[in-house]
Amino acid sequence: MLKKRGIVLGVMRSKRKISVLIFLTLFLMVVLPASADLGTPVYSSWTTNPPTIDGVISGGEWTDATTRDFTLDMRLRGYDLSIKNLSARLYVKNDGTDIYAAVQIFDEDYNSLDIGDYYDGFALLFEDNHDHILADGDNGEGIRIWGGSPFHHNNDLYYNSSSSWLADAALPPAGANKTNDGAFAWNHTNPIETYNGTYTFEMRIPLVGSDGDAYDLAITSCATTLGFKIWFFDLNAVTDGVYPDDTGEWHNRLETEDGYKFGNLVLACPPPPPTVGGTAAPIIIPINEISLLNPLIWLASAIMLPLVATVLFVKLKKKKL
Repeated sequence: MLKKRGIVLGVMRSKRKISVLIFLTLFLMVVLPASADLGTPVYSSWTTNPPTIDGVISGGEWTDATTRDFTLDMRLRGYDLSIKNLSARLYVKNDGTDIYAAVQIFDEDYNSLDIGDYYDGFALLFEDNHDHILADGDNGEGIRIWGGSPFHHNNDLYYNSSSSWLADAALPPAGANKTNDGAFAWNHTNPIETYNGTYTFEMRIPLVGSDGDAYDLAITSCATTLGFKIWFFDLNAVTDGVYPDDTGEWHNRLETEDGYKFGNLVLACPPPPPTVGGTAAPIIIPINEISLLNPLIWLASAIMLPLVATVLFVKLKKKKL
């Protein structure tokens, strides 16, 4: 009887332990889920090699950048209809003062006419505070290829809740408290109307702009996460393409106005200092986004679940024996 009672108590204790393990695993998976932002996060690279912002990808200047190949699903404005797909590539890196980004869009025709709005346009947009809410002053860099547009020469873009994304010259009140302090350059390899080639857009965006948080980024620590959205539009074909893309939203332009449909761009920190006398000096990295812990949480869950299943199987098998 005592022996049987001991077996029963042992099984009960084992079940309680297994239940606790299962509960902890589910807690990690439910309470701290993976980021709900679109796509796979883009982790910027730390650089000591700032590129020349001239609209040309020169040899060596982007080799230390993070690269991401993606596809733009160019959809007809106002209709659930995909017109074509464009292959594209993102380059991104940062140092302690600036974000450097470049986007190439391949095999796309050149459009710059203003008659009937037959021009192309590009923007890299930020949801600055990563709170999933686009607020007045959230910013980006972009261009409309038509030379008469305020977007053509004033490349710092700002979000305005009543008018969506505007250039400095078009954002009311015009010119007030806003400085075009980023750098932007672009190029098309075959700039003849309707001829195909490669668009290249290069940008430098200050981590702390001269206009303060109201109209610029105000990033003072590394490992910061920004919401980002790449937007390319072809008004000649009346189409828009975005990345990352919510495939359930067929009106691509509307994704540029919804902070919940932006991706994650995680800025890089500098590497640890070299060792001195066999001991590395400590480096403190402020982490202001809990989503950075998600890969570790899911790794722990991936390890724990098979372990729990194995323990449960062994205990049940012993009980049957």
